[in-house]
Amino acid sequence: MAKTNPQVLKKIDSFFVGYSPMSYKKGELILRAEDAPFGVYYLQSGYVRQYLLSPSGETFIVHIYKPGSFFPLTWILNDTPNVYHFEAMTPAVLTRAPKDAFLTFIKEYPEVLFYATQRLALGLAGFVSRVAQLVLDDAYTKTILLILYYADNFGEQTKEGIALKVPLTHREIASWIGTTRETASLQVETLVKKGLLATKGRLLIVRNISQLQKEISKV
Repeated sequence: MAKTNPQVLKKIDSFFVGYSPMSYKKGELILRAEDAPFGVYYLQSGYVRQYLLSPSGETFIVHIYKPGSFFPLTWILNDTPNVYHFEAMTPAVLTRAPKDAFLTFIKEYPEVLFYATQRLALGLAGFVSRVAQLVLDDAYTKTILLILYYADNFGEQTKEGIALKVPLTHREIASWIGTTRETASLQVETLVKKGLLATKGRLLIVRNISQLQKEISKV
């Protein structure tokens, strides 16, 4: 996670407060791959997923943005054309600012630029790690690693265990780990039968994080 301090966040909020917030419903598309970005998006609340679509229509999730994120960062910092779709995973509120105004802002405040660069570097590191897992690990291990990633980044401790605040459906698991929905469902069912995972509505709950971590070594 990118480390920052309240003063940096205060500066970011003070910049974006001059622009009107925009609300998106769950599943609503924010930016399409074929469209040029209209500006710099700042995520105030909710979660946004970044993904690619294959010619056959299959989804490959690249990254999930949490509140405090900017996107598309490579376009912002390097003028790289956007090739990704951005979609609200949950109800989300974003603010959009002109790119030139944002660049002037981060040049004036290097600590904000450092914060944005940290987030970009962490996202790239996570992407590289996922690609390696797709090549080297089996479906069961990849499912566990994905759930651990969600627990670490989007988990909330409850009396029942760590509840994943961002919905993780079987279809999304399949998209993350590069397998079929049926295979992903089998992995989840196995973890539920072992008592390592539970469901509550559409949310997953990790019953015992340490036991789930140990499960990887058994494979």
